[in-house]
Amino acid sequence: MSEKQKYQLNKISFTQEPMLPIFSEIFNRSPWVYYGENNQMPQYLISRYNNCAIHKAIVTSKVEQIMGDGIVSLNNPMATINLINGKENVAEVMKKCALDLVLFGGYALNVIWSRDRQSIAEIYHLDFSRVRCGKLDDNDEIKKYYYSPDWTNTRKYAPQEYDAFNQEDGEASQIYYYKQYVPSNSYYPQPDYSGGLAAIEIDVNIKEFHQNNLKNGMLPSLFISMNNGIPGEEEQKIITRALEEQYSSVNNAGRPIISFNESKELAPEITQISPSANDGYYAAIYNDIQQSILSAHRISTGELFGISTAGKLGSKDEIATHIYYVRKTVIEPYQKQLLGVFDKLVSMKFQKPTTFEIKPLTIFEVGDVVEEPSVVNAPEVPVEAAAVNENIKGMKGREYQALMRIVREYNKGKITREMAKQMLKSGYGLAEEDMNIWLGEEE
Repeated sequence: MSEKQKYQLNKISFTQEPMLPIFSEIFNRSPWVYYGENNQMPQYLISRYNNCAIHKAIVTSKVEQIMGDGIVSLNNPMATINLINGKENVAEVMKKCALDLVLFGGYALNVIWSRDRQSIAEIYHLDFSRVRCGKLDDNDEIKKYYYSPDWTNTRKYAPQEYDAFNQEDGEASQIYYYKQYVPSNSYYPQPDYSGGLAAIEIDVNIKEFHQNNLKNGMLPSLFISMNNGIPGEEEQKIITRALEEQYSSVNNAGRPIISFNESKELAPEITQISPSANDGYYAAIYNDIQQSILSAHRISTGELFGISTAGKLGSKDEIATHIYYVRKTVIEPYQKQLLGVFDKLVSMKFQKPTTFEIKPLTIFEVGDVVEEPSVVNAPEVPVEAAAVNENIKGMKGREYQALMRIVREYNKGKITREMAKQMLKSGYGLAEEDMNIWLGEEE
């Protein structure tokens, strides 16, 4: 006879999977190109955005700084007021695109042409994570794009095909697709913070680790020895399940370890491994993780984004220098990628040359260290309009909103033209010709 089994412990398997998904463009039988493995790269970026506090704070702050204190257009003031689709004006659509640009490295717009194809009827934002590129044609151009609310279930949510933006050909409803250039990528962008994704992933994993410890207990709280013989495998599972239900939960913390033995003398010896040394390890690497995330976003100091540095309080001049650096190297490049596209599309919609400017956040105007910042893509203006334009440029965000409110009240018929002109003249020093630009020519 074989030697009788004296005791048995259940086996625990430890598995290790790749930490980060790989940015890739995958081809298969589908007419669209897969965006990462399993076509889920955007969803991964969204999950890291939602679960890493530092990363989300930086992305959100970047978007606010990109949009500044508001959008103005000196050569077509009404373009910032009039809607570019059924519900939204240009600022509302641009802000959504700004978030996509920072988070994914690109953005997409649904452009709908008028019947005569001479102008654009409507411009909508499209969720960039829901758009996929068609394959390059013989001329190395993407002619088709595909949209689905859920790319994990294309049977239920069948992708809709759209023509690429083209005034001459294609259906009336098209997609304008913008992506940052990345060497070797023909279809999809990589966000500029991609080098810090490993640090973002570690930050999320550390927090999940501590969360699980709090839920399950730092160590097992019970060791249960069954010293009346080793039952069959199915009976072991039933006993184990019953004991776990009785002794383990979020409130009870801790989980039991169960051992089945022939006798008390043959019970296994348990040596406790203390986890206390891990606390110092996680504290030591956390500063490196935070700095890696900041560096990936090209941020010189976390204080600009609400992330304090222990034992350090920057001087006024130092903070002003950091603000100027971030605005020039990070914020303005984003703005240029947005304004160039919106200038073109909105000009085609209103059939009038339209150039937008973004007023910098007032936080950028710090002391005398930084000169009055100039807005991006400032248009050339006639000499006779220089004085009034300087008045407009010098406005704070709330002052500009108040001016826009006067124009809106007049357009809705709530105040007369004479009342509106009087308020614009006394409040903003506008001349007759300038007031006609803002209010429109009198019929």
